[in-house]
Amino acid sequence: MDKWLNSHWFARAVALLLAVMMWMVVNLETEQTNLPEAASQPVLIDSVNLHVKYDTDRFQVVKQQRTVKVALESNNPFYKHNLFPADSYEVYVDATNLGKGTHRVPVQYKGFPDEVKVGIIPNIVEITLEEKKTVEREVAVEMLGQVAPGYTAGEPIVKPFRALVRVPESQVDKVAAVKASVDLEGATSAIKTTVPLKVVDKSGNVIQGADVVPLTVEVNIPVTSPFVKVPIKLNLTNEMPNGYSLASVDMNVDEVTVFGPKEVIDALKATTYPGPEIDLSNITSDRLLELKIPIMDNIVKVEPEYLKVSLKVVPSTVKRLEKIPIRISGLSEDMQAKVLSTDGQEMSTIDFDVIGAEQVLGNLRQEDLQVVADVSNMPAGVYEVALNYIFNQSDYIMTSASAPKKVTIEITNKQR
Repeated sequence: MDKWLNSHWFARAVALLLAVMMWMVVNLETEQTNLPEAASQPVLIDSVNLHVKYDTDRFQVVKQQRTVKVALESNNPFYKHNLFPADSYEVYVDATNLGKGTHRVPVQYKGFPDEVKVGIIPNIVEITLEEKKTVEREVAVEMLGQVAPGYTAGEPIVKPFRALVRVPESQVDKVAAVKASVDLEGATSAIKTTVPLKVVDKSGNVIQGADVVPLTVEVNIPVTSPFVKVPIKLNLTNEMPNGYSLASVDMNVDEVTVFGPKEVIDALKATTYPGPEIDLSNITSDRLLELKIPIMDNIVKVEPEYLKVSLKVVPSTVKRLEKIPIRISGLSEDMQAKVLSTDGQEMSTIDFDVIGAEQVLGNLRQEDLQVVADVSNMPAGVYEVALNYIFNQSDYIMTSASAPKKVTIEITNKQR
């Protein structure tokens, strides 16, 4: 081994081998550097959305190619393994200066880096522009669902009630209506809402791409509950001051409309509705009152809301009523009864004074009043029974202080 290392022929052989290796390294690097760019494989992006730029105020695109393919080529290996975000670039055709009709236009792009070669497949596409026309249609309200049971939806009110529709000329005859849809499901009160408009054809299908002005409308739909019209009765409380009487009580309405649940309304149909209360104890002159009608439990509302009442007040007069029959009520079928005077004699009538307005007392007839003694649940015997004076016009007439309050009644068993 030492002989080889000291031999000048061995040193020359090693030097030659090193020289050949250096030549091979240099020439191989040069060959790789000079490879043609065509050897780089392009990246293909499918189904890229194709946008059309055009005069949207005058025209509508009715035919176009929706997507294209994009081929990207670059020596930068980054772009071979990282796709471009869809929102970083745009592929489009520019038809802003074109009129109606069919046109062949080149596909353009923007947003790709300068070092990337871009190819569009196809690079020329065909589009068709149609001129827009404007038509006017009345807004129709489409009521969806059902109001609550017993309630009724009224006629809708729409503001504004007409709309302008712009569509391609070929679709003008397809515009059947402009609709505003409102959900009524379960409603128990009036509906007020703002809803978007939609343009539909004769089959009720929405016409895509139709422009409508305004975009929304205000819709008001009255929703009424079950109701009934019934007479209203004032609640006059306490007595007039001494020396004064009511000559008349006039109201601006005799009936009111009462709204509420069906079961409540059904129960009111055969009755009167209780009106506002008027305290007579301090009234000594004519009055014109405007009173709020009370809302009973479970009642939704009453129309009208207020009641106008006119009270005519006059000086009191006294009238003597004679031989007014005394009626006995509540007597058992197997019993008989008679009214006894203070001296024990049987009596059937009574005399007493009444107080009221002169005109009212002048029209008072015997059949307009009853004097009743109630003996319900009383067995045989003698009793002091209270008298009940009943007037058809009880708000205008009162008995005098001297009128008998009680009578003596004898109850006996019928003879068999």
